[in-house]
Amino acid sequence: RITKLIEEEVELDEAFWGQEALKEDEEDDNYQEEQDAGDVFDSDFDEDEPQPDDDPEKEVSERLPIKKRLFFPGKTMKKMKAKKKKKKNKVIKLEDDEGIDDKTTDKTTSSKQSDVPDEWESEKTIRKSTRTSVIVRQAEREAIRAEKQATAKPIKKRKEGEEKRMTQEEMLLEAAETEIMNMRNLERVLAREEEVKKKAVVQKAVYEGPTLRFHSRDG
Repeated sequence: RITKLIEEEVELDEAFWGQEALKEDEEDDNYQEEQDAGDVFDSDFDEDEPQPDDDPEKEVSERLPIKKRLFFPGKTMKKMKAKKKKKKNKVIKLEDDEGIDDKTTDKTTSSKQSDVPDEWESEKTIRKSTRTSVIVRQAEREAIRAEKQATAKPIKKRKEGEEKRMTQEEMLLEAAETEIMNMRNLERVLAREEEVKKKAVVQKAVYEGPTLRFHSRDG
């Protein structure tokens, strides 16, 4: 602690004595007076001087060099150091805020990444459920087909050379159908015969009277 205090005092002294205003004072101390060369009078010495328009105080104020302000060690240096510390603290806070932002972004990215695999898992489960439902439906259809095939009556194939034995009802129905077909065929045959007879009866009458005939010269 003592060494830190000594270093701070040394820095304060150097900052105080290293000011530009004090350097100007040193230059004033090193200034050497010029030797008087005697009284020298100009040719216009006897003439009246013109009255100045401006005030002499303004000219003096303009001629005087403006000295820089001095700051004394102690409170002023402490204020400077306090300002520097505040700036450092601001920089540290900004870095902390950036670190917090980075953490938040990392959290958001991690949460998004965690959401993505959750979505993949949900899609996988949905696909699995759809596949299982399709498989179940196919199995149900196959079972229904098997039941229908089992319950259906077996169709007996006819052997070659065997005739179908008809019942009495079937024979009566077949006879009625054949009778109807025969009646239609008879009607068609009779209609054709009548048309032929009509054509045979109609004959052209032959003219047996006088006639005129023309013969051409060219032959």
